Amino acid sequence: MKHKKSTGKIIKLIEAFSDYDIECLYFLAAMLLIRISETIALHATDYNAELIINNLEGFLVDIVYYGKYILASCILYIAIHKFSRKIADIVIRTIFAICIFISLTLVAYFSSTHIPLDNIITAYSPKELFVTVKANGNHNIVIICIIIAFSIIFTIIPRAKATISKWVSIAIVTILIGCIFFPGLERGKFRYDKEYYIVENKIIYLTNSIKNGKSTIQYTDSELKKLANDFSEYFPEYQFVDYKYPFLHKENSPDVLSDYFEVGKQKPNIVIIICEGLCNEISGQNSNATSATTFLDSLAEHSLVWGNCLSTSERTFGVLPSVIGALPFGDKGFLSYRRDIPDFNSIATVLHDNGYENTFFYGGWYGFDGMSIFADNNYMAMYYNDSKFENVNERNDWGLYDGYLFDHSFDATEKGNDTPRLDVYMTLSTHDPYDYPKAGYYSEKYQDKQKQNPNKKQIVKHIKEYASFMYLDDCLKSFFKKYETRKTYNNTIFIITGDHRFIMSSDNPSINFQVPLIIWSPMLKTGKHFPAITTHRNIYPSILAFLAKNYKINTPHTSTALNTGLDTSSNFRAATFSPHFSADRQLKAITYNEYFITNENIYKFDTVSNRITLKPTTSDDRIKALPKIYSDLEKYIMNNNALKK
Repeated sequence: MKHKKSTGKIIKLIEAFSDYDIECLYFLAAMLLIRISETIALHATDYNAELIINNLEGFLVDIVYYGKYILASCILYIAIHKFSRKIADIVIRTIFAICIFISLTLVAYFSSTHIPLDNIITAYSPKELFVTVKANGNHNIVIICIIIAFSIIFTIIPRAKATISKWVSIAIVTILIGCIFFPGLERGKFRYDKEYYIVENKIIYLTNSIKNGKSTIQYTDSELKKLANDFSEYFPEYQFVDYKYPFLHKENSPDVLSDYFEVGKQKPNIVIIICEGLCNEISGQNSNATSATTFLDSLAEHSLVWGNCLSTSERTFGVLPSVIGALPFGDKGFLSYRRDIPDFNSIATVLHDNGYENTFFYGGWYGFDGMSIFADNNYMAMYYNDSKFENVNERNDWGLYDGYLFDHSFDATEKGNDTPRLDVYMTLSTHDPYDYPKAGYYSEKYQDKQKQNPNKKQIVKHIKEYASFMYLDDCLKSFFKKYETRKTYNNTIFIITGDHRFIMSSDNPSINFQVPLIIWSPMLKTGKHFPAITTHRNIYPSILAFLAKNYKINTPHTSTALNTGLDTSSNFRAATFSPHFSADRQLKAITYNEYFITNENIYKFDTVSNRITLKPTTSDDRIKALPKIYSDLEKYIMNNNALKK
């Protein structure tokens, strides 16, 4: 009798294993379909990689990663199966369906951005996430509906009846146990990040990014002193003032701009225009594709131009703090600290203290990424932060069209008083989903212009995206033409740059950071192009040095900008410092003089045909150690209000 009972239990256990194996096979089939859909989606969006091979490798990685979780779920399934197979099926299918839903969502995000979703999601509030999803309008709604439908179909589709051999079940369990010991992918073993992004499981990438993104840096007094002293040795040109404020040093930036300007008596207006996605791919005489910015290119011929300028982040979150104040990032970007932002100096705070009126013109939601808090801390009025602009027809889901942004800003600036101004503009229309006025007209216009430039990279699939910069260019042209009618026009300095590359690429570790930097003014004596490497963080010290020398602007005696400003050398060289953060808000690289230091490799800057190139090189342990030292100190500073004494 006992023997029959034992045999019955074993048979029931084998049946449970067999039923679970069928569920696993359906789940793995769904994972394979997801990989196939990822391959198709990436091909449709011109993701340049070995898509089929990489995704096949990725499917094997998925199997190994999910193996340990499938094993854990197996225990749950068998426990429930003992009482009810129907309930066990419902539970396990629900778990698998949730995994499928998340996987498809992450693949959709990756196919759109070409960068997997990461801990950036933790930097956004629910409203910010809603704004981001809504900005892609119907496109996202359709994708979400497809994802939900696929997940539901997986759950309700009838399973084929099959009997799996006990030896097959044992083999499957053995393989699943072996999966526990898989250490994970090593990013450094891939030639390019883009290959790693495909092969890596997107859920694992997200969870690891969130886990690794958390950091609390605290030091004993002696530890902090040693770390700060070690860091100071990289910058012998500075006199650091207090190890408890590790970046703070006596200001010694030279004035390199005065020789190019006819200096007047009145304090000049400063206009900073940050153009969404403006980069060397689409703008300038050395653009990769046909330049879409005819007006801006003509303006550059009479301007001070840094063709080898680097932004500090692959997304917009880094541009305001970097341009305005050469500020550090900390954990997830300076703006992410919101109300916990440490005390700081910037162009805006200094000019406010010297009688300037500051305004921030942005056509989107000012609360996004903490920009409203940053504007408040910089004494910048937010002109479009008014409910009357929410119902304006001239907008897409991100915000106001660039033409409206520029045209109506004159309502705020044409007050007729003599108060000097700092006006900061951030554009939006060249952002995904590229919804802008007369898109068809500009697309045809860009196609025609491409035909006149057969030696440039020819764009076929993303005409609307590239053509959006022709719309931006026309908006800039109209803005400058209208500005000419202002009485303060002849006493205004314009600074124009992009925030990052508008279409992400991974071929060159520095390419996503390459943006134009143009300074133009009626006060200029002459224009000049400078081949030296510079970054967004070089703007702050140079502007203040120029204003302090020529207009008696009171500026701080100390600075945390770890560079001495814009490089006006007539020869190509790299003699500056800047961190560069990836889209997932992790330190991706550091520019340190001639070195571009990533987590995996060290390069030296060079140029070919006036374009930045990187040459792999070797270096000593001191150079390799800099990113870690800098990152640790940066996080300490942000978490301990140790930026401004």
